[in-house]
Amino acid sequence: MTTLVGGVSELFQSDLDLGRLAVQRLQGEDLGPGVTVEDLHYGAVAVAQRLEELRPATLVLVSAVGRGRPAGTVERRRLDPPQLDTAVVQAAVGDAVTGYVHPDLVVEVASAFGVLPRRTVAVEVEPEVTGSGEGLSTSAAAGLEVALDLVRTEVSRTPLLDLAVELRSVATTGRLEASSALSALQELLDELLQLDRDGRWGRTFALRDRLKLRIAGSPSSEGMDHRDWGLWWALIEELDRLEAVDAVPR
Repeated sequence: MTTLVGGVSELFQSDLDLGRLAVQRLQGEDLGPGVTVEDLHYGAVAVAQRLEELRPATLVLVSAVGRGRPAGTVERRRLDPPQLDTAVVQAAVGDAVTGYVHPDLVVEVASAFGVLPRRTVAVEVEPEVTGSGEGLSTSAAAGLEVALDLVRTEVSRTPLLDLAVELRSVATTGRLEASSALSALQELLDELLQLDRDGRWGRTFALRDRLKLRIAGSPSSEGMDHRDWGLWWALIEELDRLEAVDAVPR
């Protein structure tokens, strides 16, 4: 498994139940190989244990979280492991043991236990109604549809970003001699880091086209082997695939 999509929710608490409803929708879809969709409504310690068991490379958390934004606002955030002192960790684990559920707590506890995946993304909807009850408010229901599309996009980009991680390790070891093609690859990989950070393509496809031209029109780096070429072309082909997918209106 490469990707875990987890819904974090407070069960039957109106808009705060959005994560569970998102999981119900996504479990009926084919999100591709290596993708698991689960309801993570239980305590954060148990979620950390589940992450330790599954060891996904990417974790996508979908939930409704009140952060003072206009009701129904949808936000995608790339999360880094939080830097927590001992007292904060102890408080987080204490909250988790009681069964308290919140996506921030899931991230804090998983990070403290050393099981937070290397790539973690939160897709959040700002709730309007948070009291006991079933069903979503009008604004949260609209936000759910946007959030589901964002989750699908994250899942579809995971193979590309995994390739970028592997190629970055190849490009920075010094094994390959400098060349215009290698420079173009490095610039593309830098742009993919930005894509991972802010979710926008930016200059990605223009830099892909430049890489193609450099490969075709200039000498390659000394030291390239069959595996290197395979990774380079796999990256280009994955970008071609995603460009075609993103060009189709949902």
